[in-house]
Amino acid sequence: MNDTTAPAPHTFHLLRRPSALRLSLLLLALLLGGAKAAAQERAELWVMSYNVENLFDTEDDPSKADEDFLPEGSYHWTKTRYRSKLMQVATVLSSAREGLYSPDLIGLVEVESARCLEDLLRLQTRLSEEYSYLITEGADRRGIDVALLYRRSAFQLLGWEQIDLQPLGSEPLATRPLLHALGTLPSGDSLHIFVCHLPSRRGGARHSQPYRDHAASLLDARCQPLLQQAAEGARCHILILGDFNGTPDEDPTRRILGAQPYPSDAVVQASPARLYYLQPRQGEGEPPGSYCYQGIWSYLDQILASASLLG
Repeated sequence: MNDTTAPAPHTFHLLRRPSALRLSLLLLALLLGGAKAAAQERAELWVMSYNVENLFDTEDDPSKADEDFLPEGSYHWTKTRYRSKLMQVATVLSSAREGLYSPDLIGLVEVESARCLEDLLRLQTRLSEEYSYLITEGADRRGIDVALLYRRSAFQLLGWEQIDLQPLGSEPLATRPLLHALGTLPSGDSLHIFVCHLPSRRGGARHSQPYRDHAASLLDARCQPLLQQAAEGARCHILILGDFNGTPDEDPTRRILGAQPYPSDAVVQASPARLYYLQPRQGEGEPPGSYCYQGIWSYLDQILASASLLG
């Protein structure tokens, strides 16, 4: 690895789509199971997963196919448009505040560069004062990657790694890597965070399914030893954030990672060696999904957590 009072527990909030941005945002509070925090420690972990959709800077990177997002490109991606995009993303992050509290951990999808994150944090003093970031550098042809923003007061980073997806057979796999960060919470418990953007459905869902299954298998290989540690009593938790390019009922989530829906009465008696998909509690007037395509809503964006984190 590289060195480098909250709302009620188990609540879920879905924010409406801001103008000119695809909404792929999930936000919820997690109660740390078994953690009897001292009075000064927060018992909740406020987390967020957000596909910012094509957050590109205006600089040409010769190693990436980012020509569309240049001032002379097809999107006429000028500094003015870039700043407008940053302002929209910052507005979403600010609107995710709940009283005095902001998300502790924010998984971001479709970010081109570290510069984008630095420019984003500089927009608001609060963001730059409270958050640090991690970002991968993968093989996606357009250059989009996954990133993690974390509040330094809520998560002490111990290290992180980039998990690259290997080719399947002779076919190259030019896609986003997984981000894995390890740190400690104020309670002293360890938390493993994975941020993912599974391979797209381009070329058809059936043709591309093996690639998403492959990425999920890599995730599962990292999670299983950690889940076993939790089952044996270790104060070790798992959180997975990101865009799965598939719903929770599809193979990557349900079959390969073995995640079950939450909330569920079964969770009380479940083995801690399991992941749970955190289902939304949809409020009145809220859209029935995190992503809308051709008028159809679905939950491609997911948050999974180990049972040990849910209490």
